[in-house]
Amino acid sequence: MPYTYNKTNYLGLKVDNIYFSNELPQEIYYKCIKTLFYKAVLTYDAIACECCGIKNGKRHTLIYLGEIIYKPAYLELNKQRFYCKACGETFTAKTSFVQPKSSISNSVKLAIAEKAAEARSEKAIAHDLFISPSTVHRQMKIIAQQVKPKISDILPNHLSFDEFKSTKDVEGAMSFIYCDGSTHEILDILPDRRKGELEKYFSRLPLKTRARVKTISIDMYKPYIELIKKLFLNARIIIDRFHIVQAINREINRCRVSVMNSKRKSNRPEYNKLKRYWRLFLKNPYQLNSINYHPFRLFKSWQSTYSALQYLLTLDDKLEATYRIGHQILNALRMNDIKHFEEALSKAENEEIFEGLKRIIKTFKDYLPFIENTMTYPKFTNGPIEGIINKIKLIKRNAYGYRNFINFRNRILIISRLFVSKHKKYIKQHRKELLDVSNIYIFIDQPLLTNSPFFMKDALNI
Repeated sequence: MPYTYNKTNYLGLKVDNIYFSNELPQEIYYKCIKTLFYKAVLTYDAIACECCGIKNGKRHTLIYLGEIIYKPAYLELNKQRFYCKACGETFTAKTSFVQPKSSISNSVKLAIAEKAAEARSEKAIAHDLFISPSTVHRQMKIIAQQVKPKISDILPNHLSFDEFKSTKDVEGAMSFIYCDGSTHEILDILPDRRKGELEKYFSRLPLKTRARVKTISIDMYKPYIELIKKLFLNARIIIDRFHIVQAINREINRCRVSVMNSKRKSNRPEYNKLKRYWRLFLKNPYQLNSINYHPFRLFKSWQSTYSALQYLLTLDDKLEATYRIGHQILNALRMNDIKHFEEALSKAENEEIFEGLKRIIKTFKDYLPFIENTMTYPKFTNGPIEGIINKIKLIKRNAYGYRNFINFRNRILIISRLFVSKHKKYIKQHRKELLDVSNIYIFIDQPLLTNSPFFMKDALNI
């Protein structure tokens, strides 16, 4: 069979020492799918020592290339075998196109890595690449070993703590996640959020490392506060402002619902108005329009958003007081004014407000030093980590759930750490604590991925 050596880009491959057949690729059914088969030979003159390099036949291998023209393609590659007279050993020709003892090309493995960085199930990735789900799962385990975080003496100056519901095989109901407050990069995921387990984990870090942490953003979870006070001596605790706003809006809405239900049978028109225009109670009062009047459903006369809300507040005194005090607290938080925030909390003592809001105000008084840190550091919130948790829920939903925490954790880390955006890469390059990854080149035929926890899509060139 005649072969010609092609130095040009054949099938998108830039590999030396491969001789392709002059014949056209065969199109036959393989595994019940119409498949393309190409033929080539891998051979070269081995230079090991003076007595080595005797050619000793060829080994027939079948390498999966991936998808070509919407069809799976295979390469029938005959690898040159060599024989050494001195030691009697035999060895096979090697190439950067495929790893030794592997039947899947490195380009397919790279495609698995790229698709694994998306919120897709392993079965969907396998379907697109015409491979088995077990192959995808096996490759993800290899990738996860490279992107998994390693406990070191380096911690960022700003941290964010939160939790999410993961799998049933964890002991606690929730799993713990923490990330960098500046770059929003996931640092690690733990199966348990309980104080004892977290204390064991963070105690492995040196005291100097923990003392360098300046701020930690958390929700109003008391064990986190106790943990930070014990282990992170110099860290200021920041109560996430989203949870403050959420707690107040929830109680205002609950008060509205209680008033609305009391009028279900006694006054149906007022019940309908309170039910329909619930958004007005949660909207910023300064954003209500008091000038433009137009027809409002359920109202006989034209109304503006401001006048419609004022009418609804006159239906119950407790609802009006709860709304007024709640939005005074929110406005002080919006302006980052701790004095107005304290004044709004103190005014609530003399007002007849909803019981739920009283309970929240009591909690705010207990956490007042931490809420002051929230206003001092307005840029550090748990918003990014909440977005990460939403993506985690999407991963879990697309995979129809996970039974094993390790597999779930690996997939989260792959999606969040495999490819780094330009913004995050810029920040990392200007931080002395992190490694310089600008000169790292990834060769899939060496290890599959680099040992660095950060990856650049531009460097993934075979």
